[in-house]
Amino acid sequence: MLMKRIICLGVVLMLGAAFAVVPAVAADQSDLAGRAATWEKEYNAGNLAAVVALYAADGCRMPPNQELARGSDAILAQLKSGKDRGLAKVKIVVTSADSSGDVGYGTGTYVVTGADGSHIDHGKWMLVSKKSNGTWKTQCDIFNSDMPMPAGGMNMK
Repeated sequence: MLMKRIICLGVVLMLGAAFAVVPAVAADQSDLAGRAATWEKEYNAGNLAAVVALYAADGCRMPPNQELARGSDAILAQLKSGKDRGLAKVKIVVTSADSSGDVGYGTGTYVVTGADGSHIDHGKWMLVSKKSNGTWKTQCDIFNSDMPMPAGGMNMK
């Protein structure tokens, strides 16, 4: 009986030590995962105005091989240009997200496919969010392809 107690106590102490070593993961107050899911859903549905609504009015996008898109009109034009070039669907994965006060930040990956399901691009992204008037908005995001540069360079315009 004494041996059983010693073993149980040992297991409890080991588990306690293990949990003490693992840092507590702070909840992302900006709900980046939820906003990324909305971004994906609305973009894939062609509702680009709903995607733009996720950005701050003075927000920006930094797409690869293109100029910065700043403000709602420029972000909408950049998104529409992508749709017009055949970037039909996107799959977004959030790999990290955190927030501190009224600032949030996150990273992740993406996969872009054409209307026929063909693979067009995949890569990584990061963004910074701000809380304003109680609402989290993307202040700026940037994304970069993991695919090799095509021969002769790339023109995404």
